[in-house]
Amino acid sequence: MIRPFFNPASSLRLKLATSQRRCFSSDIGRKVSDPLRVLFCGSDAFSCESLRALHREHEVNRKLIESLDVMVLPPRRTGRGFKEITEVPCKSVAEHLGLRIHQRETFRGWSIPEGTNLIVVVSFGLFVPPRILKSAKYGGLNVHPSLLPHLRGPAPIHHAMMRNDKYTGVSLQTLDPKAFDHGIVLAQTPSPGIPIPAGATLRHLTESLAKVGAEMLVQGLRDGVHVLPYTNVGWMADQLKEKELVHAPKVSKGESQINWPEWNSPDIARFLNIFNTVWTHARNDKGNFKRVLFLDAESVSEQDVTGRSEEIVFRYERGNETDDIQRNVRVDDEHDAFYIQTVGESWVRVRNVKVDGKTTQTAKVGMREFMKKMK
Repeated sequence: MIRPFFNPASSLRLKLATSQRRCFSSDIGRKVSDPLRVLFCGSDAFSCESLRALHREHEVNRKLIESLDVMVLPPRRTGRGFKEITEVPCKSVAEHLGLRIHQRETFRGWSIPEGTNLIVVVSFGLFVPPRILKSAKYGGLNVHPSLLPHLRGPAPIHHAMMRNDKYTGVSLQTLDPKAFDHGIVLAQTPSPGIPIPAGATLRHLTESLAKVGAEMLVQGLRDGVHVLPYTNVGWMADQLKEKELVHAPKVSKGESQINWPEWNSPDIARFLNIFNTVWTHARNDKGNFKRVLFLDAESVSEQDVTGRSEEIVFRYERGNETDDIQRNVRVDDEHDAFYIQTVGESWVRVRNVKVDGKTTQTAKVGMREFMKKMK
């Protein structure tokens, strides 16, 4: 993997400390609600942090959170051939905490537990229909890892990093009965947001934002933001007036294909931090293109690039169109190093690759069949 020049987790903790202490405007008057009987709907690691925070509050403050049920999706098939059955992480956390679990793939034909007066949804994946929302006195809340309405959608952290945004944040919103991520923003990370450190990985950024979101959720419940009348405290919407909003749809494997016509070496390193691997096709000595995974990548200065000069033809695919791009490479046999020149004459060092049909190899060895000497 990339060898960072700092500890991303430590850097993020320092940058997020202020946001964790003050998640949103303190000008809102505290409102009192009935003791909350919460149905929590979650799935992944991001949602687990909010579930743990709600449970901690339930344990020490029954006047605020009287009960806590959990709804999760059924297990899904994963792995090669989809032979493995994997439970969502939120179920394991709920079991560990001893909470009552409802495992369903749809709300159709189902009613929420009797007495439930608030629904909390965090990274769940199912749309909560109006019938369910209306059955809870306080409706529903959602923790979303972006500065809404920027990056509405299921993959806001991915897209913030893919766009190379400098800031991100968390929003606490009501659940809208008609569309995802169109609720009233009841709490939001203060302007300008949380800096995204250079070299941050998707995992570290997700873990850090999950903690911010969990604290924002609990503090919001303490302050009664879920009680009518709602107060909209979102500041990002004003900045985005008259601008086209950016959506954050699910990402696919195609997003991690190396865009040779446009990416420089920091781009390749950043996308590898998001997806763990990036991939491309390269032409071998028989004239055939084979898929190659880069398992690590590091942007380096031109002064650090040494070794003999070679050439490789890479292919970038966009729908039915393809671009064959020739790139200079350098092979340093003495230090077992392999370098590729990218856009803007920047250079990236790749240490390990996996060529289709082969095991993981050093880049110098794995890329050998694709190299030809420069003329």
